[in-house]
Amino acid sequence: MAATRAAEDSEDARTRLDGQRARQAASRAAESPERRQSRREDDRARHAASRAAENPIQRRTRSEDQRRRQAASRAAQWTFMEGEAFRYDPANNYDSHPQLNIGQMSDVCPYCNALKWHAETRGMCCSGGKVKLPELQPPPEPLKSL
Repeated sequence: MAATRAAEDSEDARTRLDGQRARQAASRAAESPERRQSRREDDRARHAASRAAENPIQRRTRSEDQRRRQAASRAAQWTFMEGEAFRYDPANNYDSHPQLNIGQMSDVCPYCNALKWHAETRGMCCSGGKVKLPELQPPPEPLKSL
């Protein structure tokens, strides 16, 4: 089997892996919740035993590989925005993209009435009412008429 895989070209490998992925997905979709839980517990135990048997060099290698995979995954998530600032299209609704939308500013500070995002830290606007800014004066005439 190893010789067969070594001899296959990238297109054959992709076809084989796509078929394997589809069969695995169908198999997992058909399994019962009890069987899924059992499979995941077995997998968890197998991984724990494997990690416990690692020596420091193997652990470092595994950690570095995981870091590289994670960095590549994070970088790939943002490739759709590569150079987008130079190709800005006002017709695109960028703020509705799921990776760019951080929610609505729907929370109001009880002290200064500043609009805030739901998870924004309390007190960032006025330190919980400790900072009071004077009212803004109307701008002078050259600016006001603009």
